[in-house]
Amino acid sequence: MDHWRNAAPESWKKMFAIFKQSSIFVTICRHIFLLMICDMVRSGKLMKYPIASVKKLMDVFGSNILFGYDIKCAFKKILLCSLLADDMKRLNLQGIVPTFHGHVHNHLCQLEHHSKHKVGAGKEDFETCERVFSESNALACEIRNTTNFHRHQALDEHFSFADMDRYAALCKSLFVSSTLG
Repeated sequence: MDHWRNAAPESWKKMFAIFKQSSIFVTICRHIFLLMICDMVRSGKLMKYPIASVKKLMDVFGSNILFGYDIKCAFKKILLCSLLADDMKRLNLQGIVPTFHGHVHNHLCQLEHHSKHKVGAGKEDFETCERVFSESNALACEIRNTTNFHRHQALDEHFSFADMDRYAALCKSLFVSSTLG
């Protein structure tokens, strides 16, 4: 399958090597449903994934979005320098550092970016991505050496079934609460 790489000049091998997939980037709602997923490639420009995710969230959900991101304090500065800055302000996009990650930040950063200090955050810890990745860790050995097609197929199956399980649990919860009230 990769026989062309063996015959390709050394410069081509180096060029295509930088585009190898390194991981996935996910955007999850507070109910742990998958909103977006994309392959991350080794390109040196890792901020493109959260910026694209925030852009999509603003396009789909509009205003008053509160998101959690491990490096939110640094990410805010990047967003304010990006083309999204005006939309971010107009749509009242706000972010916080998730609870667990917030404890390693300095005191002033915690006061500004920690979820317990943000009106509207409720009791949410914003660590849903950590839980999602913990659940999907079992896939790692299965997809490590597969083709892109089979890798995407396995990821799609995993997240589709996980979302179906969550929908079923949510429906059951809503049904039980409607019969009690």
